[in-house]
Amino acid sequence: MGFLESVKQTFNIAGTEVCVQTEDDVYSQCDVVTGKILIQGGQYDQDVQSIRLELKEFWTEARSTGKSTTTVTVYKTHETVDLAGAGTIERQSEHSYEFEVRLPPNARVSTKSTGWLLKVRLDVPKAIDPSGDVKLTVEPAEELLAIVQACESSLRFEESLRHRRWDAKTSATHFRLLPPDVLKSELDYLRLELMLGDDGSVNGTLVFDLQEKSIGDYFKALLNRDQVKRPLHLTREQIFTNRGDPNSQAISKVIGDAMQEVVQERR
Repeated sequence: MGFLESVKQTFNIAGTEVCVQTEDDVYSQCDVVTGKILIQGGQYDQDVQSIRLELKEFWTEARSTGKSTTTVTVYKTHETVDLAGAGTIERQSEHSYEFEVRLPPNARVSTKSTGWLLKVRLDVPKAIDPSGDVKLTVEPAEELLAIVQACESSLRFEESLRHRRWDAKTSATHFRLLPPDVLKSELDYLRLELMLGDDGSVNGTLVFDLQEKSIGDYFKALLNRDQVKRPLHLTREQIFTNRGDPNSQAISKVIGDAMQEVVQERR
């Protein structure tokens, strides 16, 4: 092998290419992600020790050095799948591997700078490892979205999408719902803090942000004491009908009863 060819292999120039394909474009929390890994051999044979897929969560953090602050992306591996052991990727050869990994029940919801990715790496001795990755778009679980939908369709709330977020400390997904005109004199907004249970139930908290009606209410608002919290628990049977549609009637009754109680207590 000549010097130039050796350099090409070391830096994977015109070498093995890796492509990660998923069956769907969008996934929900707790979904099983399935797909295929395609590996295309390059201009020369390449010995590999292993081929491995990793499901990674990523987010950004601000790091301070004392004089300046920089934003870095942090990666955390949640699952590893060994696709193949030692072998050779022959020149111009094609290889395909199917995979299956599961997202956590209350996985981080994707944003522009945070979310999930699948990364495949070929372990090549004494050379740069060929790799490929794909970002996943992860949305809240269908159980959580069914609750939001019920609040919108039956209680006439409207979600403020820009306030939707995932809490890193609790793994709860937060939704902010703006009240209909008839409730605006009582309520600034309703926040849902929701988590999916192992049995398909949903647990969380209803946070009612009340309108200020007096000087006392105004000062409570300054101290964030104008919020009233109520626990929420909905079984899967309450969330979905037998046909699998959102059970808006059952969901809205539970949340509506809690809201009525909070409003009456204040009067």
